[in-house]
Amino acid sequence: MNKLTDNIDKARAASRERLETAKEKATETSAMAREKMSESKARAAALLGDGREKAAESVAATKDAAKKAIAKSEETVSNSPLAIVAGGAALGILIGMLLPKSQAEGKYVGRAGRKINETAKTAYQAAKEASRDQIGQLGFSNDNLREQFKDLFSKAIEAAKTAMAAAQDAVKEDNQGKK
Repeated sequence: MNKLTDNIDKARAASRERLETAKEKATETSAMAREKMSESKARAAALLGDGREKAAESVAATKDAAKKAIAKSEETVSNSPLAIVAGGAALGILIGMLLPKSQAEGKYVGRAGRKINETAKTAYQAAKEASRDQIGQLGFSNDNLREQFKDLFSKAIEAAKTAMAAAQDAVKEDNQGKK
């Protein structure tokens, strides 16, 4: 029986030793996991701070670009008002031509609409010829006006995109501030 008791005692001692080793490993692993978690949290906070900084810089750059585009547009309008009027008229006509005719328009306007349309076409042709004459007298060329209009139109689109992005950023910042 002594031998059996000795074996049981040895088994208990070995079990205790294994339990202590497992506890030590669990404690070490837990400490390492906490340390890694803390490092990850610090890195995430740093990245978030960098992201906020870059977003603020982008918003400032966008606002500057929008202000410059507005100033350039105002300068273009001041320097070439006739080109702006002609461009606006051309854009309005283009939009009007692209819009489909509705059934209600055909039903209610009918002949009167066709008459108005014909009169408008005649007026447009007369205005077109008169503006060409006037532009020629002022020394502008079609290519010059076309380039100015393209430049103005592209700047207006760029200003609109910039303003839209700034507005989106402001809304995002506002929403993040509320959370």
